[in-house]
Amino acid sequence: MTDRSVATLDEQTISEQYPDLYTLLIPLLRTKSDDLDAYLELVACDAVISNTYTRAHCYFIALDGNKRPRVKDFARFIANRIVDFAIPRVEIIRAFNDSLRTGSSAPIVSLNKKATNLFTKLPQSGEGGEVLLSILAETFLRLPQLFTKMVLKTSGEMHVHGSDGIHVGVNDRNGNLSIYWGESKLYKNAAAAVNQCFSSLAPFLLNAGGSGGEQERDLQLMRDGLSLDDPNLLAALKRYLNPDDPMFKRLEYRGLCLVGFDSDSYPTSPNSKEAHQVKTEIETAFEKNKTQILNRVTTEKIESFVIEIFCLPFPRVDEFREAFRAELGFSSEQS
Repeated sequence: MTDRSVATLDEQTISEQYPDLYTLLIPLLRTKSDDLDAYLELVACDAVISNTYTRAHCYFIALDGNKRPRVKDFARFIANRIVDFAIPRVEIIRAFNDSLRTGSSAPIVSLNKKATNLFTKLPQSGEGGEVLLSILAETFLRLPQLFTKMVLKTSGEMHVHGSDGIHVGVNDRNGNLSIYWGESKLYKNAAAAVNQCFSSLAPFLLNAGGSGGEQERDLQLMRDGLSLDDPNLLAALKRYLNPDDPMFKRLEYRGLCLVGFDSDSYPTSPNSKEAHQVKTEIETAFEKNKTQILNRVTTEKIESFVIEIFCLPFPRVDEFREAFRAELGFSSEQS
C-alpha cells in the first residue's frame, strides 16, 4: 500500500466544484485561519502517515519575549471561546440580536455565565482539550463545528457521552458530506494519549449502523436538536443524517483527534532556550509520534478512514488544565 493523499475542506476547490453545499457550510466557521498565530508555532503540517488515510499536524506553544511558553495566555484564549463551543448557534444569535436591540451587553454576559456553568470543576477534566480541538479544527482545517452536546448535560459535574466534538466538511472528490467525530486526550505520556485517542475514536468509525451503533445516539441528537439559523442548511443536513433518506448514502465518517502530552523540550527558566531549539527537539520527537500513530491506527483497523490528528506537546498538560480552570473562575480547591 502506498501513501494516500487526503482532502479536508479546501475552500477554493470545494467552492468551485460543490458550491451549493459549500456556500451553506462555510459561514458556520467562527475563526480566521491566523487566529492562533500568536499562541502556536508550526512544526509539521499535513504529514501523511504511511499506508493510511491519516494526516498528522504538530504545533508547539509559542514563547514570549523572555522565552517562556505562553501556556496561561493560550488557556485564556481558549477559555474566551467557550460560548462558541458550548452554546447552540441560534441561542447565540438571539442574544446578539437582543443586545443590538436593547443596547445592553447583558444577553451576551448571560451566555458566558451559562457556558461556564456547563463545564465540570473536576481538576482532571479534559474539557479544555475538547474546546481546543474544536478551535484547531475550525482554524487550521476550516471544519466548522456542527453540533454541541454541552447543553444536554444535566449537571456541570458530569461529562458528555459519545464523541468529544462533531465537525463537518465536504469531500472534494465526490461532494459527500463528511462528519468528523472528535476525540481529545491530554495525558502526560504521548504514547498513552495516542492509544486512548484512537481506541475511543475507532467505534465511531467502524460501526456500520443499527440501533446499537456507537454513533447512533449522536446522530439522533443531531437530527432532533440541530440548531442553525439557516433553514435551507438545516433541512439539507437533516436529510444527510436520516438513515431513511437516500442522502444518508452520501454521508461519510471521518476522525478528528487531539493528543496533548508533556514535553521536556521547552525552556524551564526565562531566556534559557530559543524557539528554534524547541522546534528542532519537537520535530525529532514528532517522528516517534508518527510511528505511534501508525501502530495504533493499524491496531484499531481504521487505516481506511480519513483522520486528522493534532499533536500538541505542552510543558505540562496539567499546567494547561489548571490555567483553563482558572480562566473559568474555578479555584484549585474545587473538585
